[in-house]
Amino acid sequence: PHCAPLQAVWALGNIAGDSPRCRDFVLGFNSLPPLLEQLNDNAKIGMLRNATWTLSNFCRGKPPPDFNMTRQALPTLARLIHHGDEEVLTDACWALSYLSDGDNDRIDKVIEANVCRRLVELLMHPSPAVLVPALRTVGNIVTGNDIQTQIVISCGVLPCLMNLLINNLKRSIKKEACWTLSNITAGT
Repeated sequence: PHCAPLQAVWALGNIAGDSPRCRDFVLGFNSLPPLLEQLNDNAKIGMLRNATWTLSNFCRGKPPPDFNMTRQALPTLARLIHHGDEEVLTDACWALSYLSDGDNDRIDKVIEANVCRRLVELLMHPSPAVLVPALRTVGNIVTGNDIQTQIVISCGVLPCLMNLLINNLKRSIKKEACWTLSNITAGT
């Protein structure tokens, strides 16, 4: 019986990850609040990993899910990006990248969740699995207006991006860092 919630979370994540239609079907049953309840401070690491992966599937896809529904995950994600586990960090950052991909109102809500400073810190993470979605999220935020971009600059993003360009060997990461820099320098 103790593994039933874990299996249920995994099943919901699997269904939601199949397609935007399936994701919306699962979300239509108001499945996000009970999922967020599983992501509590007392959760075992298996549940945390599973539920964070499921949460990222709930946020993923084009067309995106209803932001009025998924934005309720922002406080939980803001907490999860401080977790020490690489898998939890990776999926939490991917979820934030999906939620920040859109108009300035979406970007505002992501910024208001107080995630920018931590996302910039994660640009120095040793694992590309964490670094890439953190960089994508930062890149999405700086597609916003000048005020939104300035918030990320104030968090110290420029030295981190320079470090990625100089010291990171992966071409894909350098390319993403250049995209982020181009959005910072473009202005609105």
